[in-house]
Amino acid sequence: MTGKPMLAEERDVAWEADACERRLGLLQPLRDKAPIYYRLPDTPDGHHIKEYASGLRQLVRFVGVEEQVVKYNLN
Repeated sequence: MTGKPMLAEERDVAWEADACERRLGLLQPLRDKAPIYYRLPDTPDGHHIKEYASGLRQLVRFVGVEEQVVKYNLN
C-alpha cells in the first residue's frame, strides 16, 4: 500500500463518491422537499399539523388514504 487513500471512484463504489457532495451541501436534503407531519399536545384528535420548508403550516386530517386540509394557514 502506498499510503495514499484510494478515492471512491477508484474503488468503483458510486454511493461513497456522492457522500462528499452531501456534506458540502451541494445536494438538496429530502426534508426541504417533503412536508413534515407532527402533533402538538393541543392538536385536536384525529388531526395533524403539516409543515412545509417555507414555514407554511396546515391543519390536516386523513379520511382513509385521502388527506383533507381543515385549516390552510396556522399562523
